[in-house]
Amino acid sequence: MPGPISVLVIDDHPVLRYGISRLLEDEPDFLVAGVAGNCEEASRIADECHPDVLLLDLDMGNEEDADAKCRLTGKGSARVIIYTAHTDDERVLEAVQIGINGYVTKEAPKRRLCEAIRIVARGGMYLDPAVASKVTAWLAGRVRPSKAPELTGREVAVLEAIAAGKRNKEIAGALNISERTVKFHASAIFSKLGATNRTEAVRIAIANRLLAL
Repeated sequence: MPGPISVLVIDDHPVLRYGISRLLEDEPDFLVAGVAGNCEEASRIADECHPDVLLLDLDMGNEEDADAKCRLTGKGSARVIIYTAHTDDERVLEAVQIGINGYVTKEAPKRRLCEAIRIVARGGMYLDPAVASKVTAWLAGRVRPSKAPELTGREVAVLEAIAAGKRNKEIAGALNISERTVKFHASAIFSKLGATNRTEAVRIAIANRLLAL
């Protein structure tokens, strides 16, 4: 994507906000658009600076309910990554249900967090290995069709590239096909999976074990 990836860091601990911001600022393709200590402040800043990615702590003081966090997921084109110490089932599924694009634990190395931000900013979905199996198991029980759709080998390859956040031009180059052919395969994938967008297609594919993370 053109230009640096702008990130809004949301965490109720001042020291952590500072540390995360400094960590991201070390990366040449990242721009810290702002920091916030709660969802209300984050909502205001997001309206002003329109970040590409919201890096959101799951547990912030009194904001235990999902409503405030859920409202952040609808902030324009901003995509949401949960960055938290929690890996228990209840918290992980809470995050999935509010509509996130990524989940990274605070125990993950810097490279994993940066990788997640880049993938999610490109339109992909990222799940930390520590929680991936829990999320896919939940999705399997929520979105599995009565009969799992069948994808061709080429469609699977295109879908894997979509899940990695690659654009049509990048997919075309990697698979040595035209962008028009990529769009044709993507349309066929959406139709077979009953999906309306890339993120939904990836979630359905994971749930039906057509795609592995």
